[in-house]
Amino acid sequence: MGLLTIRAATTTDAPAMSVLIEQTIRITNSQDYEPEIVELICANFTSEKVAQKMAERNVFVCFQNEALAGTISLGGDKLHSLFVKPCLQRRGIGTQLVEYLERHAIQKRISMLRLSSSITARPFYERVGYQFIRFEERKDGSTFLMSKTLI
Repeated sequence: MGLLTIRAATTTDAPAMSVLIEQTIRITNSQDYEPEIVELICANFTSEKVAQKMAERNVFVCFQNEALAGTISLGGDKLHSLFVKPCLQRRGIGTQLVEYLERHAIQKRISMLRLSSSITARPFYERVGYQFIRFEERKDGSTFLMSKTLI
């Protein structure tokens, strides 16, 4: 699969992250969401909005060799924005990003992580130990609130 490297994101990563996220939403999530919802979700991840989120969260990027492969972030006690390039999905990159973020959260003394999972990602999060709490109806794409006890 190639060498994976995970590091803190910088604002110079924002344009490439935005492209990766939009591509992932349009290819992977479009199976579960109507086109209008896909557009609303993509609008949340312009390059400018990705850079803005970096000021509010701990954002990480994953590279396979030199190419951006995925991203994930932590805001308070909430896992946000896990995206893996569509052609690299189902190869363990998402799992490695979640494990990395969980270790980071534990270092910050966070004992439980929460997340809002897309319909598409719910089976993945269940496989890595997150449990369903409740359905969240949202105008920009309904999600599932989930959590996992870390320590």
